[in-house]
Amino acid sequence: MFAFDPDEYDPDLDALEQLSNSVVDLIGQRRFDEAVKACVELKRRYPDQMDWIFRTAEVLEANGEVGRAVEHYRQCIAFIDANPDEFDAESKEYYLSEIDRLESRRRR
Repeated sequence: MFAFDPDEYDPDLDALEQLSNSVVDLIGQRRFDEAVKACVELKRRYPDQMDWIFRTAEVLEANGEVGRAVEHYRQCIAFIDANPDEFDAESKEYYLSEIDRLESRRRR
């Protein structure tokens, strides 16, 4: 069990996580316009984080815009390549698998 360490608490990181996770909730509620707005807000407030890119991909996919979702997942890979010290190999593999999954879906 992990103990909460107030010295390690980062309110900005907490706000990022809350906003990012709200996109998932909005997608689940099929409130795509609001999810897009949350992605725009993520980009505005946290342009140096990747959350806005992959959350936008998730919204696009849920809204049936598979081609645009693939483009955003490719942006995720480019972001990882540009910031290799911040990510492990599994991160890149995940986005590559998402691209493969969506591209195979488009070919059907």
